[in-house]
Amino acid sequence: MKLTEKKKEEWEKLLRDTALIGPIDTIQEHTQGDLWEFGSQTRGNYFFSTEKFVFVGGLGGLTNFSVPYKNIKELKLCNIGGLIPIIPTGIKVTYTDENGKSVKKKCSVMKRKDWLAYLQEKSGIS
Repeated sequence: MKLTEKKKEEWEKLLRDTALIGPIDTIQEHTQGDLWEFGSQTRGNYFFSTEKFVFVGGLGGLTNFSVPYKNIKELKLCNIGGLIPIIPTGIKVTYTDENGKSVKKKCSVMKRKDWLAYLQEKSGIS
C-alpha cells in the first residue's frame, strides 16, 4: 500500500519525534505487516527509510524498533505463527543493537522475497 504524500509527511514527523529516524532521514518504502515475538503477534507498519529499517506497531505504537541498515548482520526467510510456525511470510532480521547485543526479529510481510531483496540491497548482505 503506497503512502500518500500527506501520510508520508505525518509518519516522518512521528518517526522523527520518537527518534526512530534522524532529522534528515526520509521514508523510501512502506508496507504493513506483523512482528512476531515469543508466539505473540503485533500488527503494524514497516518503514524503509534512507538509513533505517523501522517497525511501529501495537496500540499507540507501543511496540517498535529501528535499526540502521549497517547494523543488520543476517537476513533469512522463515515461517511464522503460533505454536507451530507454518505461515511462509516471515523474514528473520538479526542485527546488533546500540549496546552491541545481537537481536533477532521475526517480521511478517506479504511479498517477503521482494522485501528481503530490498533489505539485502540496503544492508549489503546477500
